[in-house]
Amino acid sequence: MSWLDTLEAIRTKDFSRAPAKEREKAARDVVNMCSYGCAMVAVSPIPFSDAIVMLPIQSAMVITVGHIFGRKLTSADAKDLVVELGATAGLGMLARQGIKALLPVIGALLTIPAAFAANWAMGRVAIEYFRQPGASRDKLRQVYAEAKKEAAALFSKEAFDKFRKKADEPAPKRPAPRKAKKKASARKASGPTAANIVESDFAERVAAHPEVCSAVNGLIHLDIDGKGGGQWTVDLTKSPGSISRGFKGEPRMTVKATASDFMALVEREKDAQTAVLNGELQLEPMDLEVATELGRLFA
Repeated sequence: MSWLDTLEAIRTKDFSRAPAKEREKAARDVVNMCSYGCAMVAVSPIPFSDAIVMLPIQSAMVITVGHIFGRKLTSADAKDLVVELGATAGLGMLARQGIKALLPVIGALLTIPAAFAANWAMGRVAIEYFRQPGASRDKLRQVYAEAKKEAAALFSKEAFDKFRKKADEPAPKRPAPRKAKKKASARKASGPTAANIVESDFAERVAAHPEVCSAVNGLIHLDIDGKGGGQWTVDLTKSPGSISRGFKGEPRMTVKATASDFMALVEREKDAQTAVLNGELQLEPMDLEVATELGRLFA
């Protein structure tokens, strides 16, 4: 079971009769888990511009903590609350710069422990908010400041490495319903393969975005494993760019995925952020600048 599945499982548990100590422990466990998730993403930036920030992790954390304290929230409510609590805790300047600049921490801009601390503090503010509705702005700011200091003693590299290793394990394959399987088989038989996408559609996108060539100014290796996959070099050293089979030269980044995962990402059947967190989409090395520019090709 992945940590995202664990959050889902917690949201199915009835805490209505749970004592205060049990709720507090469950909420802190959720915040701790999500904080390591944010720390992991700090070294594994997401390749699409609208998923660079960890807002979905923040939202899942807030929804789960809210459930523990008897407050039901939709995803939209949770996102709004993340912004509200961030501003209340003294992060108004970041909030004014737009949701993509809000917590949690982006890529390599801060260290792994700092990413953990920022989310831990945000989570503690959420706990206080749900535990004591109507808590003053000053109180929430105080909780945030104290929690950031507390997080320094809580973060463990050993725990982080263990969390990351578990998150990188491939998710177990679940058998698809018969009808869905039949539909998928029909698509595979008549639809495009990963190779078709890379050598036609993707090549056209590269040619249509000369600004990506200018920004990346290097080689990208695509390593797509499985039926219909292959290895390609995307040359972005000069506009309009080109794609050729096989690995050539020293890449600025290597993008790895299975053919089925790559197709699901292209067809938007799979969420890119979740794919990175689950190790289904790998970027080596994790370069935020390059990942962001490549994201333009999928816009």
